[in-house]
Amino acid sequence: MTAKFRLKDKFTKKTITQNIGLKLMSLAVAVILWFIVVNLTDPVITQTYKNVPVRILNSDIITDNAKTLEVVDDTAVVPSVTIKASRTTIQELGNSIDNIVATADMKDLSADGKSVPIEFTTTKLSDKIDSIRPSTSTLYVNIENKKTIQLPINATTSGDIESGYILGSVAPNQNQVRISGPESVVSRIKSASVDVQVTGFTGNISTQADINVFDEEGEPISEKSLSLNVESVRVDVEILATKRVPVYYSVSGVPADGFAVTGEVECNPEAVVIAGSQAVIDSTNEISIPSTDLNVTGQSENMMLVVDLADYLPQGVRFADANFNSKASITVFIEPFVEDTYNVYLRNIKFEDVPAGFEAEFASAQDDVEFTLIGLAQDLEKLQLSSLNYRVDFGEYSLAHDVTEFKEGTYSCDISFDLPEGITLKEPVKMSVKLTKKD
Repeated sequence: MTAKFRLKDKFTKKTITQNIGLKLMSLAVAVILWFIVVNLTDPVITQTYKNVPVRILNSDIITDNAKTLEVVDDTAVVPSVTIKASRTTIQELGNSIDNIVATADMKDLSADGKSVPIEFTTTKLSDKIDSIRPSTSTLYVNIENKKTIQLPINATTSGDIESGYILGSVAPNQNQVRISGPESVVSRIKSASVDVQVTGFTGNISTQADINVFDEEGEPISEKSLSLNVESVRVDVEILATKRVPVYYSVSGVPADGFAVTGEVECNPEAVVIAGSQAVIDSTNEISIPSTDLNVTGQSENMMLVVDLADYLPQGVRFADANFNSKASITVFIEPFVEDTYNVYLRNIKFEDVPAGFEAEFASAQDDVEFTLIGLAQDLEKLQLSSLNYRVDFGEYSLAHDVTEFKEGTYSCDISFDLPEGITLKEPVKMSVKLTKKD
């Protein structure tokens, strides 16, 4: 009785629930039993594959007849495909969508020409698959007449280059593109262009740029359904340094008798902005018009002419302003000579190189003498009479009259003047000068 009571006491509920070793042993036994059952029965399970692509078969049935084939509504990708099969089959099939085959055969195109059923299978173990359940099983298509056009490729730039530089030529290495696609799409295309980003550049750019197409409003058209014979082209962009330089000129020739160049020349514009490579621009400091192109010979009035400054640009230099026509108007001012009469007091006339031992004085009793000057009005107006250095020079007289020895007597002498350039004496001014020996 006592032994029986002790055995019962050992296996009370409390003893079992608090025995950790017993718990672990029970769990191990359960796992082993589950593994044995699973491997013996190989239960059926499911595996879902996401975004399975659809392969189109026999598309040439459409495209070989001058038609285009376009998948609509993204139906060329099936969002999900669920495979039902035994656990071992699913494990062997794996998780890759490459093992799921979705095809749409254009031979099965619907009567309305808008849809094709999608068939599903697997690359392996297809005979062990219980079922394949796709989220969608129809490929929707749009079939149109095919249209082809050819357009010039316009090259543009975007962004801002550095200050002091301008854009030169922008040239793609190919100037035409051939575009094919659905008639409804191609008919909307009005232009094709490439664009190059130039922000921050100070030197030439050569880059590959994608071709984009646009409608009449300049809005981009998706190229998803289009076929271009070339997708991108190389574009060469010139970036030129700029500099403001003056226009220089000189005048040659002699105007008609009685006329002279005033010295004033008007040039419009007086300076221009040029562009070119940095090295060429650094060595160019002016645009010079040679005097042979401004010849006033025989002119009796202002000479006005228009010159093409482009003819005088150094090689490799152009004008920075594309709107500048490169023309400059030049006016050389020519005026007739005028005469003006003046008087000088005899006391203001000096005697120079008076012969040794003689005294000189004017033989005339008059107080002044009159003389006439010829020149441009503007020069005569600026003339300072006090600066003319009036004089009677006996040295000049002896040379002019071949006199080697002076004697007492009266001589008809010229009054000499220091005249500014451009002003002349109309006729010699003569005065009688008396030489007397000193006591």
